Amino acid sequence: MTRRREARRRHRSERRDRVPGATASAPRTPSASPKPPRDISYTGLLGGLTGAIPVGARSVDILVSGDVSRFWALPLFAIAAVYLPAVYVSVRPFENRRKVLRNVLTVSLVAMVLGAVFISVQLAGLLLIPSSLLAIAAGMLFQRREHP
Repeated sequence: MTRRREARRRHRSERRDRVPGATASAPRTPSASPKPPRDISYTGLLGGLTGAIPVGARSVDILVSGDVSRFWALPLFAIAAVYLPAVYVSVRPFENRRKVLRNVLTVSLVAMVLGAVFISVQLAGLLLIPSSLLAIAAGMLFQRREHP
């Protein structure tokens, strides 16, 4: 038998013989293990919220007041729903956060152009701020260069 195999078997047998719950190191004090920092993208969160809330509020206003056809609430609800993944990804730690934020930005820019052409120019102005914030959060604007 090789030394490596022998060492593995010895290690396994020692692990089996240990009392469950007993640790080899000294017990940690509560202050010795600080909580990991929260991984929140505040710019992405702000961009998602400034995109979803006003557009969603306007679509609810259309449904309630009925000043225009209620049909126009559907595309506005869809545009507001586009921003919800950006809000979720900004609050939760994800590996592909920038990719999701870029995809939301892409759909947001398409919605901005189509909204300006088919709905109103004010919609494009309304979506300009959240699109800019998402571009910053996705690292497309004001990005730092990482030096090797």
